[in-house]
Amino acid sequence: MLAAHFSIEAGKVTGVYFGQGGQPGADELYAELEERLLAYFSGQDVDFTDFELDWGRVGAFDARVLAVTRTIPRGQVRTYGWVARAIGQPGSTRAVGGALARNPFPIIVPCHRVVRSDGNLGGFGGGLELKVRLLRLEGVDVVRRRGSYWIAEPWRP
Repeated sequence: MLAAHFSIEAGKVTGVYFGQGGQPGADELYAELEERLLAYFSGQDVDFTDFELDWGRVGAFDARVLAVTRTIPRGQVRTYGWVARAIGQPGSTRAVGGALARNPFPIIVPCHRVVRSDGNLGGFGGGLELKVRLLRLEGVDVVRRRGSYWIAEPWRP
């Protein structure tokens, strides 16, 4: 079973962690975040955009990448290049991947919705199997071929 832990300080979400760690607690924000994550993992369409995130825990570039990534709708994917263009730095595709790998707010900032331009899922800090599960949970058609996972055809970035 997957366990999610959260850290919250001064009314802001400062991190979401899978496995051990995080902050146990019962304040309103913690309880609301937990309730929405449970709803999300049960397959419901959940909006996390009203949670205030502590952007001070990431660098300026990462914050821009994560803010744009947060706008990707459930059930849709975008490419690393799309994110790079959206932040006004079209040559920064690899740096975008690095910023997403450092995402301290998975699910709330849906970095799992970002894939390579050829439709390959690319990487994921929580592991590729979890990325597949999250995308399928959201209704994205993911297939396995050539030893890797891909967005099903027809693929249009």
